[in-house]
Amino acid sequence: MLNPYFSFGVPVGLLLIYAIFAFIRKKTKIHYLGFALFIISGFLTAFCLQVIQYAYHESALTSVAALEESAGYPLWLLFIGFGIGLFLVLINLVRAWRRIQKIRNQTSDHRN
Repeated sequence: MLNPYFSFGVPVGLLLIYAIFAFIRKKTKIHYLGFALFIISGFLTAFCLQVIQYAYHESALTSVAALEESAGYPLWLLFIGFGIGLFLVLINLVRAWRRIQKIRNQTSDHRN
């Protein structure tokens, strides 16, 4: 699980998929793509957290230095994908909140 191609390749792939969906969302008026972006960013966050938890589990069995040497990279790099995932989740939550508020305001304007 700490193989660099796996622990960094999957997040990069998810970011590419996220970028494609974000581009399509900008160019079209498909409403559910925002939810798809939220799901992709949530999966990115969960995947990175799982890899970090596995790294901490393995570091409890051996030393951190030995684990970093066997993995071939410093373990703090795993937090980059996690941070990006959290950031994207927060962006999508703010977008959803604004969209709900906009719909709520439009509905209240029509009632008055």
